[in-house]
Amino acid sequence: MKIIIPRITDSTSRKDLKNFANRILEKWFRLPFSAHPQILSCRILSVTSSVGVIQRHGLIDVTPDDAALKIIRKLNGAYLKEKRVGVKQYDRGTEHSHGRPASTGLS
Repeated sequence: MKIIIPRITDSTSRKDLKNFANRILEKWFRLPFSAHPQILSCRILSVTSSVGVIQRHGLIDVTPDDAALKIIRKLNGAYLKEKRVGVKQYDRGTEHSHGRPASTGLS
């Protein structure tokens, strides 16, 4: 499952995003023979609006889905690089109706 963290600061790196999510994954209770949660990828999307404003969004791909849901629940409203952030499930199919980035560039 992909998680999006909208409007991150310019100083936020992919390593910062990974460490942010790992705060929850490191405490994950794991039963024997169960899948260990892991971050598959961490990206920063840069989106330029029609008036030239650049916004940066963090995108983290986590497996299994229950780990991603726990990250969303625990970190939504937490601080990342001294800024309070929202954390939610990324749904590319509805990005236009929810104001999410339509065209993205990786940084």
